[in-house]
Amino acid sequence: MTMSAVRGEESLAGWQWCGPQNRIRVRAERRDSTLVAYVEGEIDYLVSGPFREHVLSLPAPSWRIVLDLENVKFCDSSGLGAMVGIWKVVKARRGKLVVSRPSALCRRILRRTGLDKHFVVSATLSHALTQVTAGNTGSVQTG
Repeated sequence: MTMSAVRGEESLAGWQWCGPQNRIRVRAERRDSTLVAYVEGEIDYLVSGPFREHVLSLPAPSWRIVLDLENVKFCDSSGLGAMVGIWKVVKARRGKLVVSRPSALCRRILRRTGLDKHFVVSATLSHALTQVTAGNTGSVQTG
């Protein structure tokens, strides 16, 4: 597996990770006390484990994480498993995970599996940032 990470000086600006065979890329940034992970590419059986481990290794002191899935072109059951794994760890640490701007494919797979009832899902990034700091749980969809 070829993985690379580039980290900015003091912040996450410029932090990028490329998964095996460049099938997935994650760029992360901190917005106040929230970690936003912009995911691009495919989340499948080849990259799901490294993807989960990478997201969980990012510095997120408050365990508030937004996964922006706008540019995810493919996601299989392993990808869903990675997201569930991230969600379980975040929840166990009393944090919050919000799925933001899921691509049409991701939105469809979240609905079909019922995971949209467990994850907070938001149609916009600004709404996701609001939801990740809100006290309510459950699925919230706009748009």
